Amino acid sequence: MGHGQDRPLVFIGDSITAGWGLARAETFARHGFIARGVPGQTSGQIRARFLRDAAGARGIHLLCGINDIAEIGGPVSDGAIRDNIAAMARLAFEAGLPLWIGTVTPSDFWGWRPELRPVARIHGLNRWIRAHCTASAAALIDYHAPLTTSSGALRPEFTEDGIHLNEAGYTAIEPVMLAALAPGDDW
Repeated sequence: MGHGQDRPLVFIGDSITAGWGLARAETFARHGFIARGVPGQTSGQIRARFLRDAAGARGIHLLCGINDIAEIGGPVSDGAIRDNIAAMARLAFEAGLPLWIGTVTPSDFWGWRPELRPVARIHGLNRWIRAHCTASAAALIDYHAPLTTSSGALRPEFTEDGIHLNEAGYTAIEPVMLAALAPGDDW
């Protein structure tokens, strides 16, 4: 454990974040990470609790957007998702907190609601997230690449339902996450 680990690095997001903290609890404990994921939450709901959940953090990992695309709380425009993520990035910057934004994980909502065109929307949102990170103080972590099939679905070995990650899925992205958040674990 390096210095600064008395304060947690907080993962803020939805069920994918909540599941990560459970599936990889040992990794989270070892690196001083805390998962504050609320299943079913949209980017707007996450934005509403963002600063409260970030209180006392040494940095923030943000992963959201899939529930907006899934229309969990009704239709949400791409512009509204972008505005919510940009607003959270501003809040982190104003609070002096380092922020990492993860790309939205792949899904084609197979057998659920493929008519929502999730692959195209996820690609579009991830393009914007990459550009936003390039142009802002936020750092990018690309979770889409190691998880996706050529058609933009979540690789079947990494999921039971085509949307959520299983243990193998979290294990596949953990090195990408640790390389970004804990390089040499030298805080």
